[in-house]
Amino acid sequence: MWDKILTEIFCDICIKEILKGNRPGTHFTKDGWLKIMTNFEKETDTALGWNPIKRTIDAPDDWWESRLKVVPKAQKFRTSGINPEFE
Repeated sequence: MWDKILTEIFCDICIKEILKGNRPGTHFTKDGWLKIMTNFEKETDTALGWNPIKRTIDAPDDWWESRLKVVPKAQKFRTSGINPEFE
């Protein structure tokens, strides 16, 4: 599950892409999303990602399995979208 720091990193990267013109309307361009995902992985050294279609956090099943053993209530974040505050 994303903590506040990961969420802030993600939002900062999105803002940078908006300022570069990679969100000309209400959606990021394909190149913008690629840069967001690439930069997020570089900055966090993690394979976690953002699924723009489902608006959920993407992570490998083994990552989710290990996290859910520690925090079972995090299951909702496996399929829930990002907090509207950050949208």
